[in-house]
Amino acid sequence: MPHNRTNRSKSVLLVSTALAGLAAAPALAADGVLPGDTIFVTASRAPAEAYTIGNAISVLTAEDIEQRQNPVISDLLRSVPGIAVSRSGGPGQLTQVRMRGAEGNHTLVLVDGVEANELNFNGEFDFASLMAVGIERIEVLRGAQSALYGSDALGGVINIITKGGMPGFSAEAAIEGGSFAERQATMLLRGGSERLNGAFSAGYYGTDGTNLSRYGSEKDGARVFSFSGKGMAQVTDNFRIDAVGRYVTSKNDTDAQDFNWPPTPTEGLVIDTLDQQKNQLFYGRVQGELSLFEDHWVHQASVQYSDTRREYINPSDDLTGNHGSRLKFEYQNTVNFQTPSFLDADHHVTVAFEREEQDFENHGAVPDALENQKRSEPQNSYIAEYRVGLADQLFLSAGIRHDDNRMFRNATTYRLAAAWQHKQTGTRLHASHGTAVTNPGFFELFGYYPDFFIGNPALKPEESRSFDVGIEQKFLGDRLTLDVTYFHANLENEIVTVFAGFSTTVENLVGKSRRNGVEVMLSAQLTDNLSIGGSYTYTDSRQPGGAPEVRRPRHMGNFNANYGFAAGRGNVNLDVSYNGRQLDNEFASSTPESIVTLNDYVLVTLAASYKLTDSLEIYGRIENLVDQHYEEVFSYRSPGIGAFGGLRLKLGD
Repeated sequence: MPHNRTNRSKSVLLVSTALAGLAAAPALAADGVLPGDTIFVTASRAPAEAYTIGNAISVLTAEDIEQRQNPVISDLLRSVPGIAVSRSGGPGQLTQVRMRGAEGNHTLVLVDGVEANELNFNGEFDFASLMAVGIERIEVLRGAQSALYGSDALGGVINIITKGGMPGFSAEAAIEGGSFAERQATMLLRGGSERLNGAFSAGYYGTDGTNLSRYGSEKDGARVFSFSGKGMAQVTDNFRIDAVGRYVTSKNDTDAQDFNWPPTPTEGLVIDTLDQQKNQLFYGRVQGELSLFEDHWVHQASVQYSDTRREYINPSDDLTGNHGSRLKFEYQNTVNFQTPSFLDADHHVTVAFEREEQDFENHGAVPDALENQKRSEPQNSYIAEYRVGLADQLFLSAGIRHDDNRMFRNATTYRLAAAWQHKQTGTRLHASHGTAVTNPGFFELFGYYPDFFIGNPALKPEESRSFDVGIEQKFLGDRLTLDVTYFHANLENEIVTVFAGFSTTVENLVGKSRRNGVEVMLSAQLTDNLSIGGSYTYTDSRQPGGAPEVRRPRHMGNFNANYGFAAGRGNVNLDVSYNGRQLDNEFASSTPESIVTLNDYVLVTLAASYKLTDSLEIYGRIENLVDQHYEEVFSYRSPGIGAFGGLRLKLGD
């Protein structure tokens, strides 16, 4: 029987399915075009202003998040250029995010700087349970970033930054309900002094959901509890301690794909089953920072820990699952100095060391199950970065990283970036070039179910070389900004899933996979009350033989308009996202093809809010306003039109 090679994205879905079956800043910040003085913490080892950054970067602010009212972060990311979202049904279901045509596990996700990619999910982050509660901002850095962050940052980095403490006291709470028996409650407390402050947020999201399958009528719901804390203590004038922690527990109903034998009319399709999945995630970090000589010499030492658990329950109450944890120590030393006599230069030199311990465990339904296994992997990393600004006009950066692995060949990656601005004309040119690597996941190396999936310990890490170049131009006295970026990436050793009869494995492809595209971003403050933003992305992502990659639409676009009225008491937001046609895999032996085309779709969300008093606000939104019937993953139906509304209370400063 000929082998059917497909993208590893399918293996991620199959892991889930098979195991289930077996057991503003101003408003101009919206849509990615940035105010020049915005400070970013993701684009460099040390904070940097937006106009000095040569890499393509976007931000979603707390104001954007509140105006759009999306309960889950993955829906907010649909507005960011270069990002494609694939959700297996409604909110709370398995959600993958791909950047610039790369695979889901090629995007590194940070939560307050803590690596959140799941070792027990092939190194990928599942956005299903990431709620938009207590979020200060989301920074998205596109392109190869392994020189800064190591493995997994091949397509880019998403950093979710939660709200921290503040002098004084403030409290926020919201309750919401709506279609599909959706119910949501959130709260945020912030307070303290200049030297000691903290924040705590909690949220609950629940829905009875809709039927994921094209057949039957069983609804597939989801429930998510999320808790987050953040604190800062300024111990002395030059020494501070920061701590963050986030815990999430979730449970969702899901449906399995029909792999019964002999084949049935629904072979390869999603059918109603009583499968469930439970997840627990914890991310935490403690950091000490010592600043000497008026911030010219900054020392940072931190320890971070992440722990993720997944359990799959099938209708027979068989319980299988897996567990991954990451313990990481970091020390970083940054020297900042100026040389006014030489081009009024501003220098930043950073060196860092990281030690990481990765542990992975898989367990079957019985104590002596063949899939039971434990694995571990240590890694030492050495990082150096140099940034210089010349005459506040030309900005250059260079970074290099060496990863000392035990399982794989040691990897050295680098990154170069440049930005040049001409203030008189409002023009800014930006470009970057870099290399990146993504190591194979534990499942890919060692397999998770011997009768179904066979691991491949001979897998090589995926390696990428990429560049982008773009121009940002301001018009109308900086009220309108346009940014156009071209990107290109080559990927070697791409890991794909190979289906042969009843067994499945993974292998490296020979040759280069290529990704090309263009990102266009526009934002405009048309009046004091009306702002608009938009983006368009063209992506061509292909395997070495020229076959298009699945779940990577060639065309994506977003338009957002926000209007404030009644002296700021009211607000209306219209968000329109277009997802072009895309390919996906199908597994019916009765059909001649193994690849199908998913139709394009348009998602429209209309949201409005009004302050009844200075503290109390009523809000509501209609999602999927034009009632599109669509699938982001083959055979998984997405929800239709839905209406939601709630009350939000804000007290304090």
